Amino acid sequence: MIFISYWDLLALSSLVVLLGVVLWLNGFKRVPSLYWSTTRMVAQLLFMGIWLTYVFTSENLWLVALVSVIMLGAAGYEIIQRQQYRFAKWHALLIGFLSISLTSLVLLVGVLTLTIQPDPWYQPQYAIPLLGMLLGNSMTAIGLGLDTMTRNAVQMRARIEAQLALGKTAKQSLEFIKQQSLHAAMIPVINMLVAAGIISLPGMMTGQILAGIAPIEAVKYQILIMLLIVASTGFGTLIALHLAGKQLFDHRQRLRLEGLIKTK
Repeated sequence: MIFISYWDLLALSSLVVLLGVVLWLNGFKRVPSLYWSTTRMVAQLLFMGIWLTYVFTSENLWLVALVSVIMLGAAGYEIIQRQQYRFAKWHALLIGFLSISLTSLVLLVGVLTLTIQPDPWYQPQYAIPLLGMLLGNSMTAIGLGLDTMTRNAVQMRARIEAQLALGKTAKQSLEFIKQQSLHAAMIPVINMLVAAGIISLPGMMTGQILAGIAPIEAVKYQILIMLLIVASTGFGTLIALHLAGKQLFDHRQRLRLEGLIKTK
C-alpha cells in the first residue's frame, strides 16, 4: 500500500481554501461553515484514527461498546440538527437515537454473528467500520424523512385538521405526509443503488482495492454493506416516522404542533 503523508493532505486542503474564496466571490455566504465543517471533519477523523488504533489492538468488548454508544449518540444528535421544525429537545433526541439504534445495532450484530463471523464476533476491525457506514447513510435518510414530516405537518395543518373533522383517525390523516416523507428519505438511497458500479465506485470497495484486496472480494463486501444500508435506512426511517407521528397528536387524536420548535 502507498502511504500518504500529512504534507500531502495539507497541500490538498488548499483546494478547499481556494474553493471557499471562489464561492465567496460568487455570492455564497456560508464559506465560514464550509471551512468549519472541513476543519471539524479532519479533527474528528484524526481523533478517531488515534483512538481506533488503541481499540483495535486491545480487542476489548467494552471499548467497542463505548465507541458504538458515542457514534450512536452523535448520529442521533446530528439528526435533530438538520430539522427546520423539531420536537422539544429530549423527544427529538429520543426519536433520532431510537430509530437509528434499533435498526443499525440489530443488523450489525446479525451480520457479524451469522455472515462474517470474525473471532471474537465483536472484533473492532469489522464492527466499528460497518457501524459507521450504517450510521452515516441512515442518519441522512432519517433526517430527511423527519424534516419532511414535521415541515409538511406545519404547512398542511388545515388539511390534516379537515381530515380529522371528517372522522379520520390521526394515522389516516397523516398518511399522505408519511408517504411524502418516505419518498424524500428513500430516493437518495435508491439513486445510490442505481449508480453503484456504473457511475460510481462506493467508498468501502474503493478503499479495499487501494489497500490491495482482490476486486471481487471488495465487491462482495460492498454488496453486503449496500444491502445493510438499504435495510437500515428503510426500517430506521419507518420507526422514526412512526414515533414522530405519535408525537404530533395527543391522546384524543388532536393535532398538537405546539411541541415543534422552529430552528433559526
